[in-house]
Amino acid sequence: MPKKKRPKKIAAQKKAVVVPGDAPEEAGAAHAATRPAGEKLAAAASIRRRRDHLSEMAARGTCHEKSIAKDKLNRLEAKYDFGAPADLEPNDIFEGWERPARSHESHPVLKAKKKWLDAANLIKWVFQDKFKTSSGWRSLADGAELMLDAGKADTARFKPFAKNLHDTIVAACSEFSGDRAGGELDRAPFLNGLYDGLMDEPRPAGTMMPGFSPVAKKKPPRNKKPAKSAAQPCTAAAIHPYDIGRDVGKKLRVNIPREELCEGIRLAVTAPG
Repeated sequence: MPKKKRPKKIAAQKKAVVVPGDAPEEAGAAHAATRPAGEKLAAAASIRRRRDHLSEMAARGTCHEKSIAKDKLNRLEAKYDFGAPADLEPNDIFEGWERPARSHESHPVLKAKKKWLDAANLIKWVFQDKFKTSSGWRSLADGAELMLDAGKADTARFKPFAKNLHDTIVAACSEFSGDRAGGELDRAPFLNGLYDGLMDEPRPAGTMMPGFSPVAKKKPPRNKKPAKSAAQPCTAAAIHPYDIGRDVGKKLRVNIPREELCEGIRLAVTAPG
């Protein structure tokens, strides 16, 4: 039997159905309609730096670069309001720090003591998650140093950033642990919360709250009966250490002074239950 010819598809069926309001032009117009006409957006610090860069290009660039820079500068000033003082804007701790260039070299960017290696390890993950740059620890006699996979120039540029962040985290951790009962047990969930707040990474729904660090059990010597285990010290903080750390991390992200951070930790730890 001869094969039946399939009907040709109608070209109109191939066309995608456009729903009103889905077009980019209409979406942009709807978004612009939510703001009063003529109102400008507040210029953030990154926008101010872009304006300075365009101004410099408009003054020192070639004829073609000057023309493009002036056009972009006019559009930028028409959209954003640069009248507000810059010091009133929130200052992000990562703002202005560009990702290091890829390199096969490794150079020391930070030194940490043994006592604070758990706190200093957050710096390693900041480079990994925020700047997409790998790093690793190299052992020293009194601690370790963080080796950054970047060139000498980039490593030298990031040394003050890593040192300042490390000192602030250590000061916060020291203020939190202190001499109170259970301070060392609360240290791990406190650092977990601090990192989540610093990186603005909320805990996924359904994830259990980080618990307390387990106490290391020492094996009894041979030919001796194991002694009765002493009662583990419980936390003295009314607020969960993870929540305290997350609040500290959020404040650290916007460059709250170190003294103010420590004062907030002190109040949270001594808060009545």
